[in-house]
Amino acid sequence: MKWKWILCAVLMAGLLCSCGKKEEPPIQEEPGAVEPVTAGNAEELLAKLTVQEKVGQLFLISPDALDTTQTPQQRQDPNQPGLTQVDASARNVLKDYPVGGFVCTAKQLQDPDQLESLMTRLSQSSRVPPLFAIEEEGGSRSPFAGKETFSSPQVADMATVGADGDPAKAKQAGLALGSFLRDLGFHLELAPVADVKTDPDNAVLGNRSFGTHPEQTAMLVSAAVDGFHEAGVACALKHFPGEGSARWDSQTGRASTEKTWQEMLTCEIYPFQAGMATGADVVLVSHMTAPNAVQDGLPASLSREMITEKLRGELRFQRVILTDSLSAQAITDTYSAGQAALLAFQAGADLLLMPEDLPEAYDALLSAVEKGTISQERLDQSVLRILQLKEKYDLI
Repeated sequence: MKWKWILCAVLMAGLLCSCGKKEEPPIQEEPGAVEPVTAGNAEELLAKLTVQEKVGQLFLISPDALDTTQTPQQRQDPNQPGLTQVDASARNVLKDYPVGGFVCTAKQLQDPDQLESLMTRLSQSSRVPPLFAIEEEGGSRSPFAGKETFSSPQVADMATVGADGDPAKAKQAGLALGSFLRDLGFHLELAPVADVKTDPDNAVLGNRSFGTHPEQTAMLVSAAVDGFHEAGVACALKHFPGEGSARWDSQTGRASTEKTWQEMLTCEIYPFQAGMATGADVVLVSHMTAPNAVQDGLPASLSREMITEKLRGELRFQRVILTDSLSAQAITDTYSAGQAALLAFQAGADLLLMPEDLPEAYDALLSAVEKGTISQERLDQSVLRILQLKEKYDLI
């Protein structure tokens, strides 16, 4: 009978252990998560995308564009709340408009946990890994200013950083800002400012430019690019072709320069060339007009002469070209969202930043591709550049 007592003891011990053990909850799949497209490189991924997905890759939007409860005007209002979490409605928008990435602003920045959750859910709702971008210029141009939940580095404005012309300081600023952003999950920094502040009264540039001399500014821009890259983030030179001498119309938000292209080559363009030679991943094209540099009279962001002939052709920049925000007044006062998106892409831009109305802009491009107004080859060229950028920063 002894064996029966032993068996009972073993069974009781097992029962007690199972009663005291805390059961792990089953792993729940994120609601709305989609099956990602898998590929070994950018070329393979491009071949697997539908036309609709390719067109979506061309857009870099604010998460607020997924908020269907707000009008485009409300989304532009800094006093309106921003989208900080992904719900079913936002996922449905992404399903219909599978964009290439997101630009977060101060509206999306509550605390690191909330930001991580937002990025995770946006990624899980995207079949192609999205780029996450942000505009962080240091100083007063930081979206993290006043947000104590983020341990952001204390980097001065770029005019202060570049005051004594020391490239080591510019590189350290890029490294500090880039490392902070990379740790938060960002891939693309919409900086550095490569404008030469030749007009001391240029209030729009303020303290954002490294300097007033093209050679010194070029050296500091190049160093900042090195700093961002060492941190592991892509960076965007802005605001091509250079707004340092621009005159601004405060009523329309439009900027214009009277300089010729040859004059710009010896000053405004110089820092952009230095940054491109250092390997900057992206050039952001402004909405400035330059009637004596190009003949079409269009904002640079919509000008084929400026983008394809000069930036892509003459200056031989072969990486990603990004427009400035297409929801800016300088664009929306004259062009609809669809017109602006189509003109910018036909001009040679790859990524279209923050259209005023995403569905209208997306539908305009998709329709142009389906009708043959935009060739499949032209579409693939831009999408491949975007995917190669994602591949470089380990998204593919």
